[in-house]
Amino acid sequence: MRRIVILSPHRPSRELLSRLLAEPGLSVAAMSDADEALDCIAEEEPALVVVDARRPDEDQPLLLGLLKRRHPRQPLITLVPGRLRVFDGSEERVRDVRDGSAEGLHLLLSELQRATRDLLAQHLLRMLRPPTGEA
Repeated sequence: MRRIVILSPHRPSRELLSRLLAEPGLSVAAMSDADEALDCIAEEEPALVVVDARRPDEDQPLLLGLLKRRHPRQPLITLVPGRLRVFDGSEERVRDVRDGSAEGLHLLLSELQRATRDLLAQHLLRMLRPPTGEA
């Protein structure tokens, strides 16, 4: 089963993101602690990691640095004020979204869903594609 790991220090954000990203055949693990998230990722690499960095937390920069060092190809979406940073395992794209209003939040969540679907589709293709030289 494919899995998404969500990290957010804010409980309502974890709950909202978990409900928003849940779908059949997908396991969602939401946590508030960076160490717990790193342990969870190390146990079994997820299809995607989502980090909510819209509220300052001293663990987030450390977590992002450790994650990129330990799992350099791990797909990652980072929510930061006014934008999504989407890393697909090889390149990062930034999607700007308005923030601070109900319309901005709606746009942010819509872009998050779209980016999540794109990254999960890429993950599925990687799983189905035969290793190089074995086709």
